Amino acid sequence: MRPHPAKAAAVLMLTAASLAACGKGSGDAVTLWMYPVIEDQAQSRAFWQKVATGFEREYGVDLDLELQPWAGREEKLGAALMAGDGPDVVLLQSDMIPQYVAEKALQPVDDVLAGGAPAYSPQVLDALRMDGQSYGVPLYRTVTTTVYNRKLFADAGITQLPRTWDEVEADAPKLAARGIPIVDYSGSTEDSLNLTFYPLLWQAGGHVFTADGTKSAFAGAEGVSALRFLVDLEAANGLPEDVATKRSGLADDAMATGRAAMSPVMTEAAARNVIAAIGARNTAIGAPLRNRSQVTFGTPGALSLLRGTKKPVEARELLAYLTSPTLVGELCADSGFFTPWPDSSPPSSDDVHKSFARALPFTSAGDAHPQARKVMGLLAPHLQAALLGDKTPEAALTDAAEEVDSLLGGG
Repeated sequence: MRPHPAKAAAVLMLTAASLAACGKGSGDAVTLWMYPVIEDQAQSRAFWQKVATGFEREYGVDLDLELQPWAGREEKLGAALMAGDGPDVVLLQSDMIPQYVAEKALQPVDDVLAGGAPAYSPQVLDALRMDGQSYGVPLYRTVTTTVYNRKLFADAGITQLPRTWDEVEADAPKLAARGIPIVDYSGSTEDSLNLTFYPLLWQAGGHVFTADGTKSAFAGAEGVSALRFLVDLEAANGLPEDVATKRSGLADDAMATGRAAMSPVMTEAAARNVIAAIGARNTAIGAPLRNRSQVTFGTPGALSLLRGTKKPVEARELLAYLTSPTLVGELCADSGFFTPWPDSSPPSSDDVHKSFARALPFTSAGDAHPQARKVMGLLAPHLQAALLGDKTPEAALTDAAEEVDSLLGGG
């Protein structure tokens, strides 16, 4: 499971030296930038050492495997590409790919996908395509869903856990009367909108961009409905008191400490943290919330081939090796992520993993766009202003749309 950035840095220090020792360090090595998808440090070290050794033995090619931290990865990769010193292969999430395709930094990998054994999930492949070509070979997929503190609902006299927006709004006052916000939400501008506002926008039937990608689409009726849902909950004391500035994180998770009754967009790692804190008996893992649509965030992690590689043949061999069904299965078992083919939940997985697997058909990786990450940065402060009461939902989204459309060149 994806670790907290502080843990990621620790993994780098523990494993970088031993992983570098796997290769001969010559200029003939193919370079892979990987991130700590396996949280357990010992498991991560053992897995990647085995990968490096196996690849070198099978192909006779040195592998320079650099385990990078999650924090600052876009900035570091961008700087490396500008300096002409990037890796041959890098792990990317699907919403990062359009930006690098637009910058002509990636090569298509359809030939590698055609030679692969597994039948990948269509959802996964679609998220990695741009202009009819594939720019990533799937390695794993993530999913989020709704998690409840069953006891807090029961204490408030609520016997049926809310599964729709209307039910959430109806139950909010009952929990607020006991000093408990019904929904844990993080309004900090530092949090990814993929894990906060965007799933609500999609549930309302909305999109971030127009179909042709030239303008924003979030300021329409659907976006206003999603932001109004949050603002109305805030007015009913249904969100945390510090919602506008609150950051998500395992250290002081409101669900784990009994200070919120449900989270509509929770990762499996966070859910396990909640279970450890309040007990499995008091925790319920449900389906994604429903409004006009039932959808949640989930994205494939994929290996992409840099256009500047000086080892194109060896890099493609590495892609094929790393995405073999056996290796992918081992990585997903160690990390807690899901395999990128349709049957994603192995029979031996526990009830928590199976519950998250049931949410996979409802996942969306979001609207693919080269400016997707920049748009988040422009939109987030306006959402925060609405939560603070400084702007109405309509005004907040209209103001954000003006900035975004200017960026996109469509306004």
